Amino acid sequence: MLGSSLLNNTLLATDSGDTAQAATSDGIELIRIGCTVRTIEQSEDLITLTCHVYQKTDSGGDLLNIAQVVNPVCDSELLQLSQQVLNPAPNRFMRARCAQGFDGEKYAIRIFVGGVELCNVVRTCEVHFAESESATASLYLRESCGAIDIYQYYNRQIVIYAQTDKYLYPIFSGLIDMPKIDYSGRLRILNATKDRSKSVEKLSIDTIHGIGYWSPSIFGEEQNYETKNAQLTDRLSTIPASLDFDAREQAHLTSWLPKPVADWTLSDCDVYEANMALEMSSAVSIVNRVEIELHHQFDRLIHREISFSYRYLSFMNDFDYIIKVAAEGPAPKLADVQSAANGGGWTTGEWWVKGTPPPGVYNGVIWKAADYKYDYEPTGEKDENGHDIVNVVQIPIGSDSNLYALAASWKAMRRWKQAIDEKYIIVLQNQESIAIHGEKKEKITYSINHESDDDKMARNWGSEKHYKRPKGIKQLNGDYTTNIDNVIPGEFANGYQVAVQIGYTRMLESHRQNSITMDCKFLPFASLTHSVHVDTKRFNANVKIAAYSHSWDFTSKRGKTTLTGKFFMNPGSRTQTFSQVEPPRERPQLPCETFQQEFVLNDYIVPYGVDVIEQDPNADKDEDEKREEEEKDKGNSAIIGKPKFKLYECNGYVRKETGYTFKGTKMKRGIAFRVQTPDIEEKSTDTLDVNAADQTFNLAIPHNEPSPQLTCHKK
Repeated sequence: MLGSSLLNNTLLATDSGDTAQAATSDGIELIRIGCTVRTIEQSEDLITLTCHVYQKTDSGGDLLNIAQVVNPVCDSELLQLSQQVLNPAPNRFMRARCAQGFDGEKYAIRIFVGGVELCNVVRTCEVHFAESESATASLYLRESCGAIDIYQYYNRQIVIYAQTDKYLYPIFSGLIDMPKIDYSGRLRILNATKDRSKSVEKLSIDTIHGIGYWSPSIFGEEQNYETKNAQLTDRLSTIPASLDFDAREQAHLTSWLPKPVADWTLSDCDVYEANMALEMSSAVSIVNRVEIELHHQFDRLIHREISFSYRYLSFMNDFDYIIKVAAEGPAPKLADVQSAANGGGWTTGEWWVKGTPPPGVYNGVIWKAADYKYDYEPTGEKDENGHDIVNVVQIPIGSDSNLYALAASWKAMRRWKQAIDEKYIIVLQNQESIAIHGEKKEKITYSINHESDDDKMARNWGSEKHYKRPKGIKQLNGDYTTNIDNVIPGEFANGYQVAVQIGYTRMLESHRQNSITMDCKFLPFASLTHSVHVDTKRFNANVKIAAYSHSWDFTSKRGKTTLTGKFFMNPGSRTQTFSQVEPPRERPQLPCETFQQEFVLNDYIVPYGVDVIEQDPNADKDEDEKREEEEKDKGNSAIIGKPKFKLYECNGYVRKETGYTFKGTKMKRGIAFRVQTPDIEEKSTDTLDVNAADQTFNLAIPHNEPSPQLTCHKK
């Protein structure tokens, strides 16, 4: 469900192998100075650190114990720690009964700006942390009368700690970016921010890649991201989790789902019930059904072959040709056959040709040459139709029998790309929520597009200059096809999963807008990674901390923490976990159009005296115009009485009567060899839209019963 991310208080952005130890409040020991000092009177800096530190001073033990608690890579000096901060807190005056985590001892709030502690000048201070937001701090300082140095704190580093002799909690670190002067209240207001986006940019790209799911088809190419934060935002939209930075600047990826076993418990003694509010998700914002329209677009490479065959006058043997060639004329020349075969936009290959008989004796007939030219000697006689009867004189030219094609066969090949658009309708829903709220739908559309130009084979498909053998998977109709649907390996399954994860995360997010906000004792250990068990009379449930604010009033010496905890509400659901999304099912079968695969070419005879029309005069006209012309031609033929022969409709060898007769047979001579190759049907060239079977997934939405109650006091 959550991709490659390890959730629930997972420490990120650290190169240390001891991440588990770094996630605790004790941290990793960076340096230990093991000496005993009775009195320290030095005024200069003892040590300068270029990262935030965590200090722990034990009475009677080590003088200093500093732990490294942030990403060890720092590009600027964050804090200069003077000698006095290493000593026990001199002014521990904040009330311990209004706090937890100090074993009942009073504590001090230590505030350092540019390495210098602010002493007795701060009236109040507030620190705020929230999911997916930059941490902020606001300080209200007493301002003395007289000239004001407005640049005194501007653009300075600020660090805030809560400290006793035994404990030190880092509370906040950031940069003062907005000082203000309140003249009426004689206050200087310092607003500081720990820029979350800058912290994200410091994370390694491998850390970003380990969060959630990502697909270039859904989010675009990775190189188009201008910042790491932009990619992180996309990745977080695929999982029910948040990535936040704690007070020690460590990044944590934490599930939205409250932990079954809370990190700590708040009881009635810890919560100020007067300031407690329960807010439920808006019924308008609930999403319990997401319809995803996913288009899977790619090119299908198609290889089609058709076969042609021709046998001159169906002669079965050479002798037939020898005794009839004088009257019937020679077979078509091989060059003419090949020229006609290659002139229709198809590439030919696998030729088989039988030439005319070579010189020899055939059934007692001497055949001297394969290639003759013919001359005619009139006999002075005419046949019954008035045609001159002549003698044919064969004049030998050569013996190359391959100049003619007594029979021939070949294959014609054509390749092209067809755009495919597979449409998937994926429905995500939760029946328990629909039963309560009715159907609250949301529709989203995504496309997974494979660029065939990025595939080596597809790049030049259809531009072949020579015949190629079939390539691909043979279909039932005889075509060979190859789908270019894996240009980015596994992108369909990956994009499908990302689309579903986005839809599911939206459903979960809409059911998580339930919150309990309460004022508590000061909780210095609070973190956005924590789950809290709120065990009070008014509310009893585990919640995940979504925001918290610390505030201190240094006049009343009181501190408090305002917690906002979020939880899932889906009455009727008994699950406390998320669903695992199923992988895509089988893809639809792509149809293929039928076509004529074999062509047998014919012989045609043009009667003597008939006009031959070589080109179709209506080739550029539409079907209606062609029908009108045909009707007109019929009328003209009837009037004029002169027939026409449409050469452009022939598919084979065309001979024309010469007007002579030889041995009782009308003499013919070849005038053209034509091969009509078929056009590719539009259904195989236009974009093919294929609808996959609809898929519906019933996904779990957890429920955390809050058990709210109101206490009524008797009058």
